[in-house]
Amino acid sequence: MEPVTKEQLTEALQRLARARDDQQAWQILFAGSWATGLSASHRVLRGELDLAKDVTQEAFKRIVHYCNFGELDDADAFLAYLRAVCRNTARDALRQLVPDARALPLEELETTAPKRGLPDTPEQLLRAKQLQDQLLTKLDREDQQLLKLLVEGYSLSEIASRLGLSYPNAGVRLHRLRKTLRNYLKNKDL
Repeated sequence: MEPVTKEQLTEALQRLARARDDQQAWQILFAGSWATGLSASHRVLRGELDLAKDVTQEAFKRIVHYCNFGELDDADAFLAYLRAVCRNTARDALRQLVPDARALPLEELETTAPKRGLPDTPEQLLRAKQLQDQLLTKLDREDQQLLKLLVEGYSLSEIASRLGLSYPNAGVRLHRLRKTLRNYLKNKDL
């Protein structure tokens, strides 16, 4: 799809104000504003790209359900609204990740986001491998393949190709797998 201009985005917003079920307007809206939303989420989450993608997807879900397009009459107003929704959604995600975050002001919360990386010690590497093996036993065969490809560093388009899925389908499955992983780690108090 070609880049979306602000005029096209404004027209899509006006169409959605008239008819929320206008699929073409939704596609234009998504294509024209995804990068803005991802950028806002990414900034709040301090570079956690995978989490920022999930958060941005959740923000769009909120917009689909709750946005009053009659009040957003141009692209700039919508993009400002989207940035606010993404920041709030990212802050909600941080509150789930950071212990005792409810007592922190939002500005401080953004600076205390956990930075996750590869384990440093051999013991941590072994524990990470054990957790991965335990999780794999709880997943179905297709999700096991998806996780293995993800851990090996394949991009989403490569994963889709290897598993014979469409790119959007692979994205949805990856989003669900990440949610499963977060819940699994949360239940393990990690």
